[in-house]
Amino acid sequence: MDVLIASSAHWLLALVPVLVLLGVFAWLDAFALMRPRELALLLALGGLGAVIAYPISGRMLDTLPIGFSNYSRFIAPWLEEAIKGAFVVLLFRMNRIGYKLDAVLSGFAIGAGFSVVENIFYLTFFPQYGVGTWLVRGCGTALMHGTATAMFAAIAHELAERESRGAAGEFDFRWWWFLPGYLVAVILHTIFNQFPEQPLLAMLGALMVTPLAIMAVFHFGQAEAARWLDKEVVGHRAELAALDAGDWPEPRVAALAARLGGHAADHIRAYYRTLAWLVVEAEETMIEESGGDAEVNRARVREAFAELDRAKSAMGRSTFAALKPILPFSRNDQWEVGELRQRIGRA
Repeated sequence: MDVLIASSAHWLLALVPVLVLLGVFAWLDAFALMRPRELALLLALGGLGAVIAYPISGRMLDTLPIGFSNYSRFIAPWLEEAIKGAFVVLLFRMNRIGYKLDAVLSGFAIGAGFSVVENIFYLTFFPQYGVGTWLVRGCGTALMHGTATAMFAAIAHELAERESRGAAGEFDFRWWWFLPGYLVAVILHTIFNQFPEQPLLAMLGALMVTPLAIMAVFHFGQAEAARWLDKEVVGHRAELAALDAGDWPEPRVAALAARLGGHAADHIRAYYRTLAWLVVEAEETMIEESGGDAEVNRARVREAFAELDRAKSAMGRSTFAALKPILPFSRNDQWEVGELRQRIGRA
C-alpha cells in the first residue's frame, strides 16, 4: 500500500502542476479563445513531439561521445525546442493563431504536452527515483518546457503581426519570423539545464519566471487585442453599412463585379456582404466576451454561414478564385470568423 501511495504521489507531482497552470492561464483569458477540446489537441501535439524526440535523443546519445550531462546541457535544447516549435509554425501556417494571447496559450499547451509525455517516459523507465526528482520535473522541467514554447510563439506572433493584419490576398509567410523566438526558447531551456547538480535551484527559477513571464505577455496581449478589436470593428461596421447602402467599399471587387455583371455580380455582393457581417459579428462577440456578457444569435450566425456557402457555390470556382485574393479582409479577420464558427459549433 505504501508503495502504491508513493507511486501515485510521484505521478501527481510529475504530471499535474503544469496542467493546472495551463488551466489557470486558459481561465484568465478574457476572450475565452481556448476550449477544452482545443487544449487537448494542443497537448496531444506536444506529446507527439516528445514521442518523436525520444528515439532521436537516444540515437544522438549513442552517437555523440559527450555523455548525458553535456548532451542535456548543450544539445537537447536545440532538438527539443525545434520539435515543439515546428508545431507552432504549423499553427501559424494554418492560420490557427490569431491574437498574442492565442499564441501564448497554444505554445504553453504544446510545451505542457511535451513535458507530460516526457515525464511519463521517465516515470515508466525510472520508477526508483525519489520524490525530489518528480517534484523538480513536475514543477521545474515541465514549466520550463511550457514557458519556452510560449515565448517562441509570442515572439513569432509579434514579428508576423503586420502581415497577419494586412489583406489576406497579399499575405506572405516568412520563415525568419520564427528564428528569434526559437533562439530565445533554446536559451531559456539551456539556462535551466545548466544546473544538473542543483535541480531545486533550477526548479525555483522556473517557478518564479513562468508565472511572471506568462502573465506579463498576457497583460500586454489582452490590452493589444482590445485596442485592435475596438479599432477594427469600427472600420468593418462602416464597410458593412456601405455594402448595405449599395456601394462597393473595395474598388477591385467592384471592378470584378462590373466586368462579370448579371447574376455573378449578385453572388459576389452576397458573398462580400455576408462575410463582412460575419467579421463584425465575430469582433463584437469577442468584445462582449471580454466584458463577460457575450450573447450570440446562433441561428442567425448559422444562416449567415450557410448563405456564405451558397454564394460561393453559386459564383463558381473561377469567379471565387478571382474574388478571394482581392477581398479586403485580413488573415486575422479570417481567424476571427473561424473562431465564431467554432463557437456556434459548440452549442
